[in-house]
Amino acid sequence: MYDVIAIGDIKLDTFVILDDASVSCELKMPECQLCLEYGAKITVDVVDSQIAGTAPNVAVGLARMNLKTAVMSNMGIDTTYQLAMTKLAEEGVSTKFIRPIKSIPSAYSVILTFQGDRTVLASQTKRIYTFPKPFPKTKWIYVGEMGHTYEKMFAQITSHIKKTKVKLGFNPGTIQIAERKHELFDLIAQTTVLFVNLQEAQAITGLKTDEVHHLATALWKLGAKRVVITDGKQGSYDFDGEMLLKCPIFPGKVVGTIGAGDAFATGYVGCLIKNVRAFPLVWGAINSASVVGKVGPQPGLLSDTHIIQRARKHKTFKPVQI
Repeated sequence: MYDVIAIGDIKLDTFVILDDASVSCELKMPECQLCLEYGAKITVDVVDSQIAGTAPNVAVGLARMNLKTAVMSNMGIDTTYQLAMTKLAEEGVSTKFIRPIKSIPSAYSVILTFQGDRTVLASQTKRIYTFPKPFPKTKWIYVGEMGHTYEKMFAQITSHIKKTKVKLGFNPGTIQIAERKHELFDLIAQTTVLFVNLQEAQAITGLKTDEVHHLATALWKLGAKRVVITDGKQGSYDFDGEMLLKCPIFPGKVVGTIGAGDAFATGYVGCLIKNVRAFPLVWGAINSASVVGKVGPQPGLLSDTHIIQRARKHKTFKPVQI
């Protein structure tokens, strides 16, 4: 039996640092545009290329906590596929549910970094997501970002959880949130822990407020047993229907923010599975702080031993009820 099977897209992230660009902001800050000279040849610094995506990020992070994990995904038969199979195997993540398809390319993203902020250029490829029968036995399913044609997979996961009572961690992708189809809300209703940032919470609920308590309550009423909302430098929140906790960000340097949310969810879920006497928000914050201190979503992912060590060094770092 697996501890966690993570479902979602696998992609290749290429990290680029821009020196020659500008930022144009409207009066209605903070809506700004990254501006490049049209038609120009612009020199950039390519820092690294890494296998990424919510599903592999979470699976790798939990594998480093000595948990048995697997990734379920579809990929093209290309260089990205070979890199992913090698990388995941090295991390001890099962690849037996990754389906190679000749007719589609693997997904990719380019992350442009300018003056400390990032802009992501992400590919979207239509693919048929397959739900294996029988579904492998697992304690948790974690569902991350997917491209178009996700509806059938969402419906099958919803049905499977209703039958088996498997626990679900869910971080909806950009497409699913934008389309707001009933398959999204059906899956939220079966979710053990829903992970979203503040903007995603607003988009799902349709509420324009920044008041986290209202957003968390609205999401909880959709059926999620626990709602976790991250809000960048403002920290994170955890709501179980009765108590709302707030946790600050864990101290550390920031090199890049890609993968921060996935690392947070990994720490949170890892804490629950390990059943340790600790706040899941603290594990999430520590893991996230480690990831943003490096380039890419996976190099900074911590083992449970290292998370515990850092928590012990900062005994006063705890969430508070608000």
